[in-house]
Amino acid sequence: MEALAAIYADTPAFTFTDTKPISGSIAVEVDTSDATDSAQPKYLPPIYLHFVLPALYPLVDAPRISLECSWLSAESLAMIEKQLGEIWRVEGGMCVLDSYANHLRHELGSFTIGVSSLPEVTAYNERRVEEVFGMQTFLCMICMERQSGRHCVELGCTHVHCVQCLREYWGMLIDEGSVWMVRCPHPGCPQPITEDEMGRVLDRERVRRYGELSEQRRVDMDSTHFAWCPREGCGRWGARDKLNDKLCICSCGYAFCVCCRRVWHGTSFCAIDSRMQVLEEYRRALEDGIGLEAMQKRYGKAVLESMLEREEKESESLRFIETVTRACPTCGVRIVKAYG
Repeated sequence: MEALAAIYADTPAFTFTDTKPISGSIAVEVDTSDATDSAQPKYLPPIYLHFVLPALYPLVDAPRISLECSWLSAESLAMIEKQLGEIWRVEGGMCVLDSYANHLRHELGSFTIGVSSLPEVTAYNERRVEEVFGMQTFLCMICMERQSGRHCVELGCTHVHCVQCLREYWGMLIDEGSVWMVRCPHPGCPQPITEDEMGRVLDRERVRRYGELSEQRRVDMDSTHFAWCPREGCGRWGARDKLNDKLCICSCGYAFCVCCRRVWHGTSFCAIDSRMQVLEEYRRALEDGIGLEAMQKRYGKAVLESMLEREEKESESLRFIETVTRACPTCGVRIVKAYG
């Protein structure tokens, strides 16, 4: 008992009674450092090795043991107890409790497969990772000082920074509206920031502002999939329809045409407000090709060509009138000289 007490000194992992028969328990945390599955949790809830030592232990009798574990089935625990029995058969006559604990710690790799989905395993792993992280010290790449892990945060890219520096740096960028620059400040790191990481560093108001500005930037940068609602006072956006990308329905329920920004007019082409302005734009598009497809999609290719043809005919008529007629000196009406 003295040897075990020395091994587990200053930890609650080992408890025992002084009265005979001596009994107690050892909490053994399984070593998962050799796991090949990236989803395997780093820490698993401990296996409790309960024992009772007979009067003739260890010279004659083996310790009476039982195992308790939240993530192992009764069948698995029974198999492991048989393995521990084999250790006694080989090492009989010696103190085997520490050998039992080492077996539980290092030889249960096959029993840990698939346990990462269990809620209790996930919760324990997150708690232990946080505890171990808090006991270490890290060099913050912003203030260049070593800080306790309790005052630091590890980002998804594994870079560690102190919370105070990140709060000031990210907060300044968000206040300025430069949300595209909010990322890991480690030199050359392109890692974006998750909502969870943002919430661990910033206050709710800044997280809310970051979300709004990021959403606005996403809509502004991706006009092929999103559009802002034209309704006065709405300020929200909608996703463009996959079958008809001229149609966009805002989250407020307003359906509108992306091209003319008016209420949705179905399969009809957009109304033309200024005929001459549209014709001028169409002529430029025919010359340089810029925006031609968009105009034909908005107003209709046949409609534009018909307008252009009609305008050319009207221009010819005006040129003819200007050539063969002159204004009446009395009323100004265009007249043709009949004789004299």
